[in-house]
Amino acid sequence: MENRIRLNGWHFFLAFFKIGGFTIGGGYAMLPLVREMVVRRKGWISEERFLELLTIAQGTPGVMMVNLSTLIGLELGGLRVALLAVSGAILPSFLSILLIASVLSRFMGNPAVLAFFRGAVPAVVGIIGGVVLQLAWRHLRRPESILAALAALGLLIGLGVNPILVILAALLLIGLKLKLASGGGR
Repeated sequence: MENRIRLNGWHFFLAFFKIGGFTIGGGYAMLPLVREMVVRRKGWISEERFLELLTIAQGTPGVMMVNLSTLIGLELGGLRVALLAVSGAILPSFLSILLIASVLSRFMGNPAVLAFFRGAVPAVVGIIGGVVLQLAWRHLRRPESILAALAALGLLIGLGVNPILVILAALLLIGLKLKLASGGGR
């Protein structure tokens, strides 16, 4: 790929491991940290490219964060970096599940544990909402983007269209746009 930069794959593994280890709430809660790392702090990819990879990751079957870390890794350093990124992203969850499964049954009735989980839910919703607003604010400045977002919202909420169909339609339109932009429509 043309945009590849020379990366230490283990550095990439550790970066995704830290993100995976300090995020509660799954893939969407990890988005602001991944975006901060690859777009703002490291400058490895542009905001626009991050949004493109995120769109592909969401439209691809499987776990969104696995898909996104794979795509970012492939973009930045090829298969080895992608595998290290995915490993870093999922290993903390795997280790946490092993630990939690071994001790949680003893503490599930504990009011403090229950209060923690009840308190974590609104925080995670707020984190996800914040990332959605940041991405929307950045991306919805062009008329075609606003129109596409309103059309998707109308299809989802107004007509009750299955989200998978809306995502597939968006991917089809993005593919068509990229083909036309590259001169493939001639």
